[in-house]
Amino acid sequence: MKTRSSSRPKHLLCLSVEKYKSTFNLEKAVCNHGFFMMAPNKWNPSTKSLQRPLRLMDQRCSVMVTISHPPGENNLHVHVHDVEVLSLEDQQAILALSRMLRISDEDENAVIEFQKLYPEAKEEGFGRIFRSPSIFEDAVKSLLLCYCSWQRTLKMAKSLCELQLQLSRSNRKKQQLVENFPIPKELLEISESNLQKQCGLGMRAGYIMKLAKKVEKNSIMEKLEKERSRFVHTRLIEFNGFGPFSVATTLMCMGKYEKVPADSETKRHLKEVYGIDSSENQPLHKIVEEIYGKYTPFQCIAYWFEVVQNYEKSHGRLSELEESKYHTITGDYSNKRKRPSKW
Repeated sequence: MKTRSSSRPKHLLCLSVEKYKSTFNLEKAVCNHGFFMMAPNKWNPSTKSLQRPLRLMDQRCSVMVTISHPPGENNLHVHVHDVEVLSLEDQQAILALSRMLRISDEDENAVIEFQKLYPEAKEEGFGRIFRSPSIFEDAVKSLLLCYCSWQRTLKMAKSLCELQLQLSRSNRKKQQLVENFPIPKELLEISESNLQKQCGLGMRAGYIMKLAKKVEKNSIMEKLEKERSRFVHTRLIEFNGFGPFSVATTLMCMGKYEKVPADSETKRHLKEVYGIDSSENQPLHKIVEEIYGKYTPFQCIAYWFEVVQNYEKSHGRLSELEESKYHTITGDYSNKRKRPSKW
């Protein structure tokens, strides 16, 4: 990563994507899943850039960054706002954006292998599914997707970020602060009842607090990311609040794509695209396995490619949707998510 600076309180970091230029497109790497619409992410349709806060090395402080990919360049431009000095350690911490955009040899290989199985996806440049800087944020957002409207999901994510800023202000009154998604340590500073009350999380508050304790105690999610899919699935399904949908979504965020996060949206998709009505005589997960099994081990990527394609045919590109309209896509990012199995 190269760095440039100017007289203004801003740094420009350059992250090379030259190795991945045959498959990488920033717009498509971001605007392909509902997570990119959830706070603290902000996609700018006019500049085709992503803005969000990222943690520095100490994990206590965050900086706002804007990520763009100028035409013809082999580097992503990462503008770090309101910062005069960045240590090498902090620059490396900002590389968390590599996780978000799936910029790695492993991710590149997955894209190439998936596109061999699904040539139409290659034509559209689809293969990377957007995720968060940390697996903890991904897992919490997977819970926020469950059993509520998409509009409420967006509101809960925003409320968690507002809570994080509030907690930061109480601890570091003299520092310039940036609103970010909370980390486990920050959530554990308040009670479950306060978390529920301030963010309107319902019973999710308890599940999120228990997850935060697990992660803070032994970094369980980071450890699971390194394990095989079958083992991770077995462990995640034991977590309070994690049903088949949230487990499949979390697995997807770990780069394990065998499970499709099946719910009411999946039923709509199967009926609309394949003319299939799921019923008790034909369980949804069995239908999904039959249709997407040919894309093993990338069933989830294939499913999301079809969902996004189907939506964009009717409503236009997700990347051109204004933030004020995000809540209107409930028909395609689900109106009612399935209740987690432990609810």
